[in-house]
Amino acid sequence: MSNDFQFGFKRNAGCSHAIFPLRKCVEYFIACGSTVFMASLDAEKAFDEVNDIKLLNKMCDIGVPRHVIRLITNW
Repeated sequence: MSNDFQFGFKRNAGCSHAIFPLRKCVEYFIACGSTVFMASLDAEKAFDEVNDIKLLNKMCDIGVPRHVIRLITNW
């Protein structure tokens, strides 16, 4: 199962599909007078050999908000 915010590794979806909502979001906040900061991380294969349960527990232990955990994982 994949997250609705995931564009990679899905049929008929990819980087070009992720650019449109990203651009619209940035344009919206700039139009509202906000400063927009952005970061990108290519974590391909970064967690292939990590114990998912231990990683989840560690993120909870150090206080990573649950909505952030749900955003970056499929848990």
